[in-house]
Amino acid sequence: MASSKVTLLTFCVALTVSVLCADAAAGAETVAQPLRHSHRKASKTWCVAKPSAEAAALQGNLEFACSESDCGAIQGTGGCTHPDSLLSRASVAMNSYYQARGRNTWNCFFNGTGLITITDPSLGNCKYA
Repeated sequence: MASSKVTLLTFCVALTVSVLCADAAAGAETVAQPLRHSHRKASKTWCVAKPSAEAAALQGNLEFACSESDCGAIQGTGGCTHPDSLLSRASVAMNSYYQARGRNTWNCFFNGTGLITITDPSLGNCKYA
């Protein structure tokens, strides 16, 4: 009698484990399949200055970013000379730095004065990279 209970218990455990493993495998395939066949592009992001940032911080960001990346867009006849505000120029410079460094979140920190956006901040002739 004891041996038939052990056999039945072993069968039940084996059946339960096989069902659980089959369900887990099916779930893993369901999750993995969209990733394998996905053709979606990663979303583009930009870095802009926080509108609430102090002028001194924005000026520092502008100087730093332009010393480390291309700021031609805000100089001379670049397309981002209007509107001619410190916030606008700093945003263009900060984004240039952010893009040049690989769009890592830490490359838009700027001591807490940078914001990452998924909305293209380009305006008129000023096209953000």
